[in-house]
Amino acid sequence: MKTEIMTTGMHCDGCENRMVKALKGIKDIKDAKADAKSGKVVIKHSQETTIAEAKSLIGEIGFEVLDT
Repeated sequence: MKTEIMTTGMHCDGCENRMVKALKGIKDIKDAKADAKSGKVVIKHSQETTIAEAKSLIGEIGFEVLDT
């Protein structure tokens, strides 16, 4: 599965790297990409429940998830 999550708070490559590194630490996430300019985070995963875990982690590392 592939899921897009819209966020706020990323401003640079460092933010993108921090986001990707944290998300890849979740067992079920196979790949993650973050784009500071658009605020979009794309995760590839195999379990639907991973989305909630990813959104929670995004908040924990200092970014905000936008409801879309």
